Amino acid sequence: MKTGMPLKVRMDGQIEEIDCVSDAADLLQRWPLERRGHVYRSALNACSAAIAAQISECDAMKVFTGFARVADILVAEGEPAMMLEARTVQSRMPRQGRQIPK
Repeated sequence: MKTGMPLKVRMDGQIEEIDCVSDAADLLQRWPLERRGHVYRSALNACSAAIAAQISECDAMKVFTGFARVADILVAEGEPAMMLEARTVQSRMPRQGRQIPK
């Protein structure tokens, strides 16, 4: 069941629209193992509970939205869909001739 306006999240450099709890659960299943913490578990539990009709889909999507915000994958409304390239290591190095602070 669709829950209204889709959430937009950035995963692996791509923008994805999350229209419903099953979309949110799918993204959570693909979430990197090393980034799965207590906020992730809360979102996964909420999605699972909504799928089992134990809580409302609206409540589960609120928990998922919180997860997306904390994980810094939520795309703000009006934010450009293109990602800026990550800085290279070289761009973070001091310019030639400058001393590295000790």
